[in-house]
Amino acid sequence: MRTPDQNPRLVSPELKPRAVSGESLYAALSDLSQLLLNSLDPVVLYEAVIEVLERRIGARLVMIGEVDRASGWFRRIAPAHVPLGMEDIYPEQLPFAVAQPSFWHGTPQLEADIAHTSGMEMFRQAFMRHGITSSIAVPVLTFGEVHAGLVIRSSDVDFFSPAMIELLQQAAANIGLGLEAHQQRVLLLKSVQHEARQRRALRLLSEMIKVVSHAREEPLLLIEACHVARHIGDYSLAWIGLIQGAAEPILRWQVRDGFEVASESRAAVDGYANDVALLVMQTGEPQVWYPSLADLGEFSPGDEVMHLRALLALPLRADETVIGAFVIGTVDTEAFTAIEIQVFSEMAIELGLSIQIQRARAARLNAERDLRFNLQHFRTILSHQHSGILVISEEGRVKFANEAFCKLYGFEKTPAELENQPSSMIFSRLTDAYKDPDKEFLRLNEILLRGEVVRDEEVLMRDGRTLLRDFTPIYIDGVRCGRIWNQRDVTSQKMHEASVHRLAFYDVVTGLPNRRLLFDLLEKTRVSAVKDHSLLAIGVLDLDRFKSVNDTIGHGGGDQVLVEASSRILGILRKADVLARFGGDEFALIISGLDSNEQLDVISRCILQVLRVPFQYMGEQLHLSASIGWTLFPLDPSDAEGLVRHADLAMYAAKQEGKDRGALYEPAMELEQLRLQAMRERIAQALVQSRLRLLFQPIVYIDGLPGLHGVAGMEALIRLHDDELGLIEPANFTHALDDPQLARPIGRFVLNEAFKQCQEWLQYGVSIPVSVNISTRHLLHPGFFSDIDVALDAYPRVMDVGFGIEITETGPTMDHAQATLVIEECRRRGIRVGLDDFGTGSASLSHIQRLDIEHIKLDQSFVRGILSDDRNMAIAAGVITTARMLAKSVIAEGVESLEEGDVLASLGCHQLQGFSISRPMAGEAVPQWVTGWMPPPSWSHLASERQLLVDGRRVNI
Repeated sequence: MRTPDQNPRLVSPELKPRAVSGESLYAALSDLSQLLLNSLDPVVLYEAVIEVLERRIGARLVMIGEVDRASGWFRRIAPAHVPLGMEDIYPEQLPFAVAQPSFWHGTPQLEADIAHTSGMEMFRQAFMRHGITSSIAVPVLTFGEVHAGLVIRSSDVDFFSPAMIELLQQAAANIGLGLEAHQQRVLLLKSVQHEARQRRALRLLSEMIKVVSHAREEPLLLIEACHVARHIGDYSLAWIGLIQGAAEPILRWQVRDGFEVASESRAAVDGYANDVALLVMQTGEPQVWYPSLADLGEFSPGDEVMHLRALLALPLRADETVIGAFVIGTVDTEAFTAIEIQVFSEMAIELGLSIQIQRARAARLNAERDLRFNLQHFRTILSHQHSGILVISEEGRVKFANEAFCKLYGFEKTPAELENQPSSMIFSRLTDAYKDPDKEFLRLNEILLRGEVVRDEEVLMRDGRTLLRDFTPIYIDGVRCGRIWNQRDVTSQKMHEASVHRLAFYDVVTGLPNRRLLFDLLEKTRVSAVKDHSLLAIGVLDLDRFKSVNDTIGHGGGDQVLVEASSRILGILRKADVLARFGGDEFALIISGLDSNEQLDVISRCILQVLRVPFQYMGEQLHLSASIGWTLFPLDPSDAEGLVRHADLAMYAAKQEGKDRGALYEPAMELEQLRLQAMRERIAQALVQSRLRLLFQPIVYIDGLPGLHGVAGMEALIRLHDDELGLIEPANFTHALDDPQLARPIGRFVLNEAFKQCQEWLQYGVSIPVSVNISTRHLLHPGFFSDIDVALDAYPRVMDVGFGIEITETGPTMDHAQATLVIEECRRRGIRVGLDDFGTGSASLSHIQRLDIEHIKLDQSFVRGILSDDRNMAIAAGVITTARMLAKSVIAEGVESLEEGDVLASLGCHQLQGFSISRPMAGEAVPQWVTGWMPPPSWSHLASERQLLVDGRRVNI
């Protein structure tokens, strides 16, 4: 045969059709009829038909494919083995699309010229390579439906003569008849096998009943049951597994019987049985599973288990509870019909009943053995108990007492000496030891009369101990035969419980009720107030500036101050009133039985007064005050949580009004709280939506120099941009600037924007340092210097002119010890640090010296009244003079008139900031403003000194 590349269109001599005589056609028909009589299996029949056609009529390239309607393909069945190099002419499968509609109605499909036939393009090259020009596909019908196709290819269309086509149709008909006969034979065999399986199943049930009837113990019962299933039922494998464990029940195989499995494969075989058994455990119903070859793929080819084709799992029950599973395996794919499953289910029921009987027998034997053991060791066990045990017979005699009982009540006699003594003597000794003998005597008689079980009943002893007693009647076969008294000393346990209770409900430092107990008491007093139609006052008290006390004398000293403060408050409260500690320096009060607000005012003033008296600690006097918030129930009808929250809002209102005072809750306070929360959320959204802006306000020297040399720096001032209201000043959202979640993101925004603007000024030749306001939370955050480094990495030229940060000592989280470390690191890095709003908080000059800051800002509240208020003048003069003595510069903010600037200049303040100089401006306007800066004429007499200083710097440069 020539290869395809030599000449694909030349036909191999052996493929050329030879002339077919009439005798050959009749011989082929005879052979095909003989095949039909032999009732061959379909695959064998296909191969035999191909052999007859090739031998008798010289047909070549014959193929038979069956219809797979699920996939829509013809699948080649014969020939099973394709010669090398012929794979393209014998494809594994063909699409239904190659068949014409008439084919599906039983008409042969002749392709006389394949090279030009539409729809056959996919086979054209293969046919050309093998020299094929024509082909015929004859449908094979079974029971009136196309089941397969007989395909023959030829190099000469004349090969498919009418006689030849008739022969091929007859061959296809014979194949169809053979297939139908085979299917009928298979059905008949199945019916015979089905009947045989039924007889076998009934015999198996009979034998299983014999097994369960004669079994004497559970292990032998299980072995015999598996043996019967294997050998009487002629099944391949049998398992019986039982559930073990109560907390985490697991199925364990007790017996296996079946064909040999390699040791390394046994766990896998058990695993398959376990999978189907678990379904039985979950559903309580029989389960059948047919494993595929893929399921058995992990076994060695030599393992007999590779032939396993079906598994039946049956539940085993005892007392209506599933206790295990009976699993049977077979190589028969047709096994486990409905009747078989029913028979096996009956068999499983019998087996379960037998297991139940065996277990009941074993339990009885164990109980008898245990009873003998208990009787033998009863005295030994009870004698070594820590609790006192006394057993009294129904006749009123002591049957048993242990050593612990004698010690518990101080009996001098041994337990053996107490036996057979009358119980009246024992009870007389018992009642004498009780704290209330008469009461306990009556109680003992009541217990004996009722005969009820008593558990953990407390008894107080004369010597202060606490005992717990149990009483249990003894019944044998429903007849009371005595009683057991069990008594144990729980004095230490009660003391421990009292200690735990105190820790759970009372503050460790002050001994006051804690938050948890306060709310319990508040719920009770609310009910009483409604019942008595009286007012109930709920207060929250916070010590003002207590943090400075801890900073000054330490936390140990602070705790002593809290104890003294709580003692003073308790001294003016009634016994029915409640003072609790919430934590830190915050307390809560409950004042019940009030008639009017005036009574509450008196109590509030008294509390504030006693706290104003100086506290003494190690020779030092500490001055404190407090802020109290109150609300009145039922004027305020809130629940306990709401009342405390409202009192807390009133307390914060008292602090904002100046501290050292009380305030009564008003609904407007909660509205203000909601407003503040809304503003926090608004600022958080502004960060995401880029609606925060920075403006810059100049700080100038008061020496009178114009232009750049007269400007000390620019302070970055944050604003919130609103589409309707324009720029909103920070006075409206100051609380958000130090919020735990917002402080750092806002600080990073300010640093980045300020540094960006400063570097842009340098591009215009304007070298002006910028200062930014940093919240206390951001300053003390571990990532503070990391945030600065990130901003400087983006704008490195800022360090050429330097920058400064301003902090406020009024921040709620100011930790002066930690702040000192942070400020020292700032100074080491060359960052200027100033204290903003000086005079509005609790900072003293000692704080200034301790924090090592460079400058302070005199708060505008002192500057604006400096011309009309002598006190403001004195404060400003004192601050400026003292700060200069400490080598700190002073910046006066809020300067709104030139006259105020002149007065501050006369006091020695050399830097000013305020509207009289310039309002805050956008960053891009700064260079032009600096260039055009002209100081007021009244400052000109200071210009010469400043100019000499500037000229001196130039010479040095």
